[in-house]
Amino acid sequence: MSSLRSTHESCGYQKFIDQYLVFPPSGVQPAASTNYECDVFNSAQSAIKQINSCFNIYEVNQTCPTPVDQLDGSPYFDRSDVKAALHAPSTPAWTECGNGVFVGYGGPENEGDNSADPIQHVLPQVVEATNRVLVANGDYDMIIITNGTLLSIQNMTWNGDLGFQSAPSQPINIPSHGVMGIQHYERGLMWSETYESGHMGPEYQAQVSYRHIQWLLGHIDSL
Repeated sequence: MSSLRSTHESCGYQKFIDQYLVFPPSGVQPAASTNYECDVFNSAQSAIKQINSCFNIYEVNQTCPTPVDQLDGSPYFDRSDVKAALHAPSTPAWTECGNGVFVGYGGPENEGDNSADPIQHVLPQVVEATNRVLVANGDYDMIIITNGTLLSIQNMTWNGDLGFQSAPSQPINIPSHGVMGIQHYERGLMWSETYESGHMGPEYQAQVSYRHIQWLLGHIDSL
């Protein structure tokens, strides 16, 4: 922890957060640079696995023994009737997080995705065209972390303004379950964080994910 805190400070992460993770945003963020000496993610993951061999970056509270994955064996999405209902090609076998999704070379994490930066080009257009876009986080997710998402939103211009003008604070209340997250809506964009949820929200907290679908369909005005 001492090493992580030191790197967090010396590599400028704390200064960056203090300056740019604010509401309303303080301005457009500078481009990030890659420095392997500042890789706190892999350092943290390596240290955690020394004390928890079953650590899961998609659900950070997971320990041994790991739960059974219901998508293994005979995956639901590989069924012919499901493929037909989704209008998906019938021949390829469905795999979870399959490789070869993109056809290019390079891009983020060298996965071949060379499309335009979604924050600067694609997502603002989708928000402005629909005024009903939802971006969701889970607080047990170490892959897509809450602060990273909020920093991206604070660096995005849509519907005439930069970022959220006020900090998220409205709770997500589920009857008989209580507060299960936090939500925030501005200018056509809804952001939410689900409590005690890993990367795959519908798997970990189906009640909140159901609210997401209801909101996207226009059946409810808030989560």
